[in-house]
Amino acid sequence: MPRSALLRGFIATLFAAALGIVGLASPALAVPDFQLPFLCGQKWQLNSWGHAPALDMVKEPDQQGTEGATLLAAASGTVDRSFWHDNGGNVVQIDHGGGYFTTYIHLQSRAVSAGDKVERGTVIGKVGKTGALSNDHPHLHFELAYDSNGDGHASWGDPDSERIKPIFNGVTYGQANGMEWNNVESHNCGTVSPKGTASVYGVLSDGRLTYTAIDAATGKRTAGAELSAVSLGFKAKALATLNYNTLLVTEDGRDGRLYRVDVISVRDGVTFSPPVLLGTGWTHDLLAYDGSNYLFGIADGALRRYKLTADKPVLADITGNTLIGTGFALKTLTATGPSWILGTTSAGALISYKINGAESWQRYQLRDTTWQVFDQLLSPGGGVYYGHRNAEGSVHRYFDENPLDGKGDDLYGQGVVDTEGWTQVLLSAYPDSVT
Repeated sequence: MPRSALLRGFIATLFAAALGIVGLASPALAVPDFQLPFLCGQKWQLNSWGHAPALDMVKEPDQQGTEGATLLAAASGTVDRSFWHDNGGNVVQIDHGGGYFTTYIHLQSRAVSAGDKVERGTVIGKVGKTGALSNDHPHLHFELAYDSNGDGHASWGDPDSERIKPIFNGVTYGQANGMEWNNVESHNCGTVSPKGTASVYGVLSDGRLTYTAIDAATGKRTAGAELSAVSLGFKAKALATLNYNTLLVTEDGRDGRLYRVDVISVRDGVTFSPPVLLGTGWTHDLLAYDGSNYLFGIADGALRRYKLTADKPVLADITGNTLIGTGFALKTLTATGPSWILGTTSAGALISYKINGAESWQRYQLRDTTWQVFDQLLSPGGGVYYGHRNAEGSVHRYFDENPLDGKGDDLYGQGVVDTEGWTQVLLSAYPDSVT
């Protein structure tokens, strides 16, 4: 080795010794901005038990919702390991650079593989109780480690490993055994976001059509509202968007006329061909299309499902009229995925349904109250929901991390698209256009 290199190494060793970091597991570089690895606003209990500085985490209150809870990356980095361990179960370890690693243990499932790039807030799995040392008790065993020996990895799982005291949102935890921290709130916010553009069609009270494009990640309008110069020519009762340029609209009348509306352009206004009458008897109060061939309609609390076999259907392309069941007393209706619908009640409940077939469905109540303020509910897919408040013409946006899990603990508000100006009496989004 050249003499200059030896000298540089000697000086560096003296400098490190002066700082007291030679041979210690304490890090020498700035700690990344770690956040609690759960959805923004959730509160968790942290325990060091007898394995400080490692932490066990369960969801507040009373551990309800721990098993299956969405797990997020605490900071950006690269997945170093994603594997099964007999004692640890499903394990994910992330290299955050600068020698720092986080390890997530006993997971129900893993959503990332070794080599994957992640951002803070990227979904990496779900909390579980796998592995012999979980004691069949759902919790997250979490370790922050520093690669003190410089081998490019971080040991974990035992007192002699390279784990160090975790820091979340600038607060240090795990200082000693037997410590407990209650209601620690996650500030892992703003990184997980949907992708795509929500295409939203609407009908004004005078029968004119509107079109608005919304960036699903930011909630900002990117186009519109564009207006049509002419009206539909009838009073609309229910609206469903099939694709970017095809709508189904029912007429508010005793005949229950169903029309198909073919949109020509949404630039510099909305232009469309004269509505095509498909048939009568469509007295549905609400319509929703799931983007995967199924059209749902509710009339007097009876939910029916139809199968569409064409992008621009005629009546013969609307088949399989199936009565799913009665008692669906919903105020609003939208679809969140294939065979999944979502609606609100007049009392304010938000309810998700997985539709299997005639007299077969699963019901999940995501919220008990407060959603009665919305007169329109729509989803472009990807867990994005928009609620329209007729009182002031506002549109509010929500994000459901997993809209198909029947759980509401991963659903949270993301502010408003606009506080006023949405005067449409009907709104519907192009399904499955956001991921």
